[in-house]
Amino acid sequence: MRRVPVILTVLLACLVGLPAAASSATTATTTATTTATTATAAPAPLGGGSVLFDPTGTAHCTAAFAAISGTTWYLVVGPGCSDATGVLYSGNLIPVGPVAAAPGDRHAIVRVDNTEDWVLVPWIDTGGDRLVIGGSEETKVGGRVCLINTTTGLECGTVVAKNQTIVFPEGVITGLTRTDICPMPGSIAYVTDDQAQGVPLVSGGSGICTTAGTSYFQPINRILATYGLTLLTG
Repeated sequence: MRRVPVILTVLLACLVGLPAAASSATTATTTATTTATTATAAPAPLGGGSVLFDPTGTAHCTAAFAAISGTTWYLVVGPGCSDATGVLYSGNLIPVGPVAAAPGDRHAIVRVDNTEDWVLVPWIDTGGDRLVIGGSEETKVGGRVCLINTTTGLECGTVVAKNQTIVFPEGVITGLTRTDICPMPGSIAYVTDDQAQGVPLVSGGSGICTTAGTSYFQPINRILATYGLTLLTG
């Protein structure tokens, strides 16, 4: 009979203490699993500076700005993806969406259909920094404008003229803005401070890029108005 209190004490410890400890361990494990799952499933940012490509090698371009129409996401991209007929990808072969509109090889509007793996952001990723776009107020002639480039960074100059026309073998392009900034491969977008200005017309321009040159861009406000889009701002 003397063993009864000892046995009861052991049983009580089992009944009262162990479930609590087991419950805490289970909760901690569940929380850790949930956190890990959430981190894994977090969408990647998609906006200016995002490189888009067709895995077959027929298209390669860089997004200049992010835009929306209702609940649908879009990217305004430079030359290089106009002829893409299938889904464009970015990142680690993650699908983005198709080209929704493309007036020749000047710029293209890409519709972001994959909203599970991507989140649209209002900034331009320059490779070493992020420029958050605050609007699209046009810079006047004589005003300062800068070209964001993936390799050279920020190249700044002046708006020289507007409503310019260039004749190419492929056709005529009107409504362009001319600057004294020398064009370079890797150009992303033209901005003035945090105000979006336009999409580079990489095929049009001249200059030795240690000095001033000539380059043109397609005004972003005209592009947005043409397709009924609203610039995504932060």
